[in-house]
Amino acid sequence: INGITFGGVGSGTQVDHIEVAFNLDDGVEFFGGTVDAKYVSVLYCGDDGIDTDEGYRGRIQYAYVVLGSASNHGAEMDGFVSGGTRRSYPQLYNAHFVGHVNNDPNPVSSDDAEPAVVRLREGTGGRFGNILVTNVGTTGVLNGDCTDETFTTSLASTFNGDGSTNFDTLFWSSANFIYTVDAGAAQFLRDDCSGKTAFQSTNADPLLVLQTQSPDPTTIFTDPRPTPASPLLATSSMPPSDGFFDQVSYSGAFSGSENWLAGLSWLDDNARTPDNVEGVFTCGDITTDTTWANDAPILLTCQVFVTNGAILTIEKGTTILAYADDGAGRAPSLIVESGSQIIASGDASNPITFTSAVSAKNLPARGLWGGLIILGNAPIWTGSAASDTIEGLEGDLGAYGGSTEDDNSGVLSYVRVWYGGSVIG
Repeated sequence: INGITFGGVGSGTQVDHIEVAFNLDDGVEFFGGTVDAKYVSVLYCGDDGIDTDEGYRGRIQYAYVVLGSASNHGAEMDGFVSGGTRRSYPQLYNAHFVGHVNNDPNPVSSDDAEPAVVRLREGTGGRFGNILVTNVGTTGVLNGDCTDETFTTSLASTFNGDGSTNFDTLFWSSANFIYTVDAGAAQFLRDDCSGKTAFQSTNADPLLVLQTQSPDPTTIFTDPRPTPASPLLATSSMPPSDGFFDQVSYSGAFSGSENWLAGLSWLDDNARTPDNVEGVFTCGDITTDTTWANDAPILLTCQVFVTNGAILTIEKGTTILAYADDGAGRAPSLIVESGSQIIASGDASNPITFTSAVSAKNLPARGLWGGLIILGNAPIWTGSAASDTIEGLEGDLGAYGGSTEDDNSGVLSYVRVWYGGSVIG
């Protein structure tokens, strides 16, 4: 049975902030009805994430669906049209479907398995805008068993002259994103749908904060929000202005600031995603003098090296929130290399705090990120050498030790480091 089943549920019903995780069959299925939903999360289900059929005509905004290696589809939208039967017409905006690059569907239901992240079939109509499909290793969107529905890339053409909806149309916005990560993967595939208008989508890296190509329940950490440079923030299709849809100007399920999984998701309860905190995403080498200001948290998403003689100044009262993993098995840390400096001078009223990015309900806990590493040129002796390297850092990145007794690596005053200690490499 599905995790949540809606059978003939009407639009007077309120549904928001729901999640189904690790269900044996579908995550959420809508059998007919007109119920609307906002903020829907589906994780690692055995069959489809979101399924609509039997004439469902509701609206959904903000959906996040993650497939496992054996999951079937992120969404399966069925028309179930025969003669005068009511055609399904789901309206879905701002959805993020996370595929699995090595997806090999093995659904538990009797439905046939097709390696596609999204499947639209059996004459379904509908409107699909601000959609993001990622990790496509085979097919992004599969259209099959079409009937007499009209494919269109124009939202205006889905309305009748009196402003009512033309339920015989299927709208797919050309501003949607389907990101293929395998050379042989296709954005679209059609089966028994000849003569229909061709759909288009942008095939570009969405530049998300943190997402693996092979998600599974052991994935250490994920942040599905777009980075400031993401094309999702610059390309979108405005939803219908009908009182239900928020008029947002980005694609995907998340803005660049809000992580609505916090407080809702299994990912949040198990310290696999950051708290709902807006901050400055920080990753990469610091090679010139830099200041971290205290007006917003610093979100440490990878290992940051202060190098090339640079000075990192951290203002008093600054909070640094570190992720648990960088997506490649390395714990984010701040490493100040020999010859560079850190000036972190807080006070009793405004200490500088390095801590974990996870929500407070997961704290206290050890090993949720790396740590603060300061390397200098003062003398050391290992028993066989006058220099050494930090375990886990490759090459010369973790080198320390020299001959300068009064070597100066900067200032640490009223600095707190909490919940770290994870393996850094």
